[in-house]
Formats: sequence, C-alpha cells, structure tokens
Amino acid sequence: MVFYKTICVFTDNESSKPVFEQFASEFNHSLIFSGKNQADLMRVAKESFNLVIFEISSPSMSEIEFIDLILTVTKSTPIIVVSSYFYDTKEIIFGNKIDDFILNPLTIDKLHNSISALFAKGEVQPKSTIPAETKIDDVIYTNKRLTVLLEISKSLTSIKELDELLTHIIKLTADALSSERATLFILDREKNELWSRTGVGLKASEIRIPANFGIAGEVATSGVAQIIHDPYSHPKFNREVDLKTGFKTKNIIAYPLKNIESEVIGVIQVLNKKLGNFNSDDEKFLAALSSSIGIVLENALLQQKMRLQLEQIQQAYNELYIAQNQILKETKFATISEIIGFVKYVIRSNRNEGIMNEIKDLYSDDPDIINFLKQIKDSSGIMNQEIDSFIEQMRKDIFDS
Repeated sequence: MVFYKTICVFTDNESSKPVFEQFASEFNHSLIFSGKNQADLMRVAKESFNLVIFEISSPSMSEIEFIDLILTVTKSTPIIVVSSYFYDTKEIIFGNKIDDFILNPLTIDKLHNSISALFAKGEVQPKSTIPAETKIDDVIYTNKRLTVLLEISKSLTSIKELDELLTHIIKLTADALSSERATLFILDREKNELWSRTGVGLKASEIRIPANFGIAGEVATSGVAQIIHDPYSHPKFNREVDLKTGFKTKNIIAYPLKNIESEVIGVIQVLNKKLGNFNSDDEKFLAALSSSIGIVLENALLQQKMRLQLEQIQQAYNELYIAQNQILKETKFATISEIIGFVKYVIRSNRNEGIMNEIKDLYSDDPDIINFLKQIKDSSGIMNQEIDSFIEQMRKDIFDS
C-alpha cells in the first residue's frame, strides 16, 4: 500500500502534467512541479520530499547532469526517471543514482506500480552522491556521451518533417556540446548558396549566404572541419551578425555534413562552448553525430523535394482540368448560340401571323373563326415564351456546370 507522499516533479513537458496531477489526486499525494534550473533546484533543497520524479525530455548531457545536481541537494531522497530515452542504457547512464525508470508513454498505472514497489521495499538506502567539484571519470563520461549520441541518432530517424527535423538537430547539437547556439546550413547547389531555416537563439526564420561565405562557407567548400578559438581574428568570420544581434561569438566548431556518397550537403556550426573551448573530443563527437545527421537530412530533403514535385503535378493537373472544362463550356456555348440564332430566325420568319390576319379579314363577321384565330395566336405567344425560357436555362446550365 502506498501512503501519503510529498512528491517533487521536474518536468518541462506540459502534456505529462495532467497525468501526474490525476495520479496525485487519486492516491492522495502532495505534488509540486519544478523547473530544470538552479533557482528551482535551490528551492527544492530547502524543502522535504519523499520522492523526486525527473522527466527527461531530450537525449542530452544537460538532462543527465541535472540529475547529478539533484543528488547533491536531495541527499537520500529516492529518484524516479520518466523518459522515452536511455531506457536500454540506463545502467550505463545512471548506475545506482536512480531508483526506478518509467518508460513513456506515462500512465497513472505505471506511476502507481513504480512508487508502490519502491516504498514496499521499506527504507530507501542512501545513494552515494558525486560532489559538484569532482571531475567525472573520463571513461564514464565517454560512455555517457556515446549513449547520448545513440539516443540522438535514434530520435532523428523518427522525424519526417524537414522543419521539425532542423529544429530538433540544432537544439540537441547545441545541448550535446554544452554550447549556447547552433546553426545548420544546407547547401543549395542550384543557387550556390547556404541556407538555414532556423537556429537556437536566432529570431530570423531563414538565412541565405553565398556557398563560400564565412566560416560555414569555407567548411562547405573544403569539406574540412574547423575549430576556432578566436573568431574575431579569423579572416572568414562575419562579425556583422554579432553587431546586429548583440550576440558575442567566443569560439566556434563547424563540421561538414555529408551524404552517403560523401558529398557535402551542409554544415553544422556550434558557437560558444559554456566551459572552455572546443577540443578534439568535441570534434570526434560532432563527427559521429554529423554522420547520422547527414544521412537523415538528405532523406528529409529528398522527401520534401518529392512532395513539392507531387504538389506541382497536382497543381498542373488541376489547371489542365479547369482549362478543359472552360474549353468544353465555350464549345457548348457556341453550339447553343447557333441553335438560339436559328430558332429566333425561324420565329421571326414565320408567316403564320400574316396568314391569320388574312383569314381574319375574310371572315370578320364569323365570331367562331375570330375566336379560334385568337386562341392560335395566344398559344403561339406561350410557345415563344417557353422556347426563350428553355434556351436561357440551357445557357445557365452550361456556365454553372
């Protein structure tokens, strides 16, 4: 049986919050949501919780390292991780730092079963924490980075829409290299330009530059990666972007993106490593990541090109269909116009009225004949009206069809 618990939930996923809230309501728990930042972490450190739940929303080192920070302030409080990532490699990533792992999609039953099993064991054993100032062992750190690389590569293959893929790539790349900003440039060979539709921290929706312009252009042209510690002293660095945006570029790593035929299709550029400068380890990590990005990106570009071609074919077909209908209508209209002209000619040239007037003059004193002639004339008028109405309806049907 799970008794009343105070639970702190670290999540930035709005869609999962209702599940946590409903779970807390059904099982009478106290629930507090916290953001993944230092301020909320310090607030949590001052309070007492029976359980911490941390939802990992992206396969990044910052998410993993934040759990280490939680351990330094929550001491022996048990931790449950909720995520779509790192499930298969949780032992490598977390070791004994967490008490359980719930694989998305998150449900009330999964939460209840996990927490019930956790506290059914009795007193949770304190976990050994890693002091913030202690350097993480190189082997463990490398394993974590490789696992992050694996999860990023898996996540890339699940995205089909180009815009969503571009946003996903630059967000995860900047995060994986602990950097402030990333931009992905795609090579447009027809226009000989590099273009970028989005970027972390950039407001512009699209940037286009000559294919050989700037550091990204140099990497695209040479196909060779670059690490730059002092961008302002580099002859290819374009400082105008910094002047316009107020952003200060401190260091850069740029890597060419290649397709399966080893042709350059773009450049991934990462700016401002948060601690120190970019190094050879960062280049090796970005090289491995770029291999996955290049293949996935080319597939997305080809799919987008095919969609555009299909849309153009559909548009051309629709225009042809409209043109054929218009020609058919005009042909029908020409035909009905000829019929209308002929009918009106026959009506105008009809001698019935003249003959009836002659009969009327000959038999003016015979009321029966005069009455009969009047009926014929009235019927003729009605017939003319019906012919006009019929012709007008035919005309209307042609243009409404």
